[in-house]
Amino acid sequence: MKENNQTVQYVTKAVLAVMVIVSVFAGVTKIFTGFDIDEAYALAIPYRVLQGDRLFADMWEVHQTSFIIPYLFMKLFYSVSGSMDGVVLYTRIVTTVLHLLVSYVVYRELRQNYDRMERNVTAILALIYFNFLPKWMINMDFSMQQLWFFTLFLVFFERSRRKNDSVFLMFMAGVMLALDVLSYPGMVFVYVAAVFLLFIRKEKCWRMIGALTGGCAVSALAFFMWLFTYMTPSELIEAVPKVFMDGSHQYDMMTKLGLYATQWFEVLIQSAVLLIPTLVVTLVILYFYQKSRFAGNFGPLSKGLLFCIVFEGMISVLITCAGLVTTWGPFRLQVRYIIQFVMAFVLYGQMKKEAEDKKKSEGVQMLLWFSLASFLGILLASNVGPATSSSYLVIGNMVFCGLTLWLARNRGKAMHIFAYVGVLTFLSSLLMCKGFYMRNTEYVPGDISEPLAKVEEGPLAHIYVPKEDFVRYTSDYETIQQYTSEEDYVLFMGTEGLSNLYAKGKIVIPTTISTPAFNEQWVDYFEREGQKQPTVIFIAKNTIDDRDKFFVKNVFGIWIAKRYDVECMEETDSLCILRLKRQ
Repeated sequence: MKENNQTVQYVTKAVLAVMVIVSVFAGVTKIFTGFDIDEAYALAIPYRVLQGDRLFADMWEVHQTSFIIPYLFMKLFYSVSGSMDGVVLYTRIVTTVLHLLVSYVVYRELRQNYDRMERNVTAILALIYFNFLPKWMINMDFSMQQLWFFTLFLVFFERSRRKNDSVFLMFMAGVMLALDVLSYPGMVFVYVAAVFLLFIRKEKCWRMIGALTGGCAVSALAFFMWLFTYMTPSELIEAVPKVFMDGSHQYDMMTKLGLYATQWFEVLIQSAVLLIPTLVVTLVILYFYQKSRFAGNFGPLSKGLLFCIVFEGMISVLITCAGLVTTWGPFRLQVRYIIQFVMAFVLYGQMKKEAEDKKKSEGVQMLLWFSLASFLGILLASNVGPATSSSYLVIGNMVFCGLTLWLARNRGKAMHIFAYVGVLTFLSSLLMCKGFYMRNTEYVPGDISEPLAKVEEGPLAHIYVPKEDFVRYTSDYETIQQYTSEEDYVLFMGTEGLSNLYAKGKIVIPTTISTPAFNEQWVDYFEREGQKQPTVIFIAKNTIDDRDKFFVKNVFGIWIAKRYDVECMEETDSLCILRLKRQ
């Protein structure tokens, strides 16, 4: 058995070397190719703070509390360069480096839970973490920050548990959790889960809960003290409802529950479509394996574990190869992450029966419950469905992969090989999603084999984008630069938030989110006392098709028509330009 395991380890090590090289290639292509509206939104928020806008007072952005890290790096970039030219490339490079550092932390933590014979396992799981992006874009937006701070919270929480309930480490876990909540407010569910898990342990529970809560409280206090340097608590309370008037986050509870029911029904249908063929393939493998001469030499196959591995490998092969024959994208078949997460709980139940190390078993349980709490928080705060959001289940799917390898190691050579093949094909599918498939606006499928063009100027300089997008990006940048001056207050109305970085003057806007509603929120924002009025407005034609109707029927369109010279509106292929009426 030991020789068999060593053979598998040697082969895996060679494959791993290839995977590392491919990971480098995937990382480089992700840095230099593609762009979409969500990444634009991630850059627009810190840019607003850089130009002097204040959270909640001047900004009604849904994700504004995630500004801290991108703002600090953007400020450094601007102080050196004096402009926003090339800021997309810069932030992608910084994000890749930060993600690599966190991935190394994950690798070091995993090394402490595996013996020398399983060193390859830690490398595989760390590579999965590095190549598994929540939104399949590499920028320090709220999704990446959520993953980083959630991971660091888990690291400190687990270290505290291993080091006889260290108060300091649990306090640091609280700090990381507070930063996670700022990145993604739904992460308060993780705090609830942490308190519950600490409470049921009983021993030293109140001490640990106090340390965790203290870390959260100190961080929250620092944040609110900073906010209250320029606004009162009553002004903050008044501003918060304005934040959620953007159109995509203002559903009432009954509407949202109905939407969830529909989305989860779709998840069940997709799951059945994937699981039924998996069952058939598993039964076929079992039948032919038991009839073959390999059964005696390679050991029996565990039916339940084999089913999990077949699902993992079969769907991963499909995702890896699909893009070679048809137009595909990184968001296809994401329901697999939900299925594998559910499977991880089943595999954990088996591990619990077999594990001799109780602390290792408790650690796996902790990761699964925290991942569930995190996913629930994301679903409740998100405006997209569970399948799209399931790529946030990075940790949960890592646990699934780790458990398949752990359970297979003592079930014969055949199971060991199957487990490694399954996990490595899963990693290859992530590499395809990251390095070959290209995220486009509205999740439209695409990949780097499409005709691409290099943007030469502006924030997108040095980035390769599809040719159709290249024409629009270049034209919009030149138009906004031409029609603005340093003295202008500029309003951009469209889904492409990066256009807010094109203007020479100061941007004034309630929210730069990629799903603008142009509702009462916008009227309220510009009618506040002391609020600067735009001197020039740019309206994206692909956002407002019927402009005549917009200026007559839409509440913000009517507000514009009263104050701006609509009849003398200038146009380009993609933009309409308005200026204030002459008095």
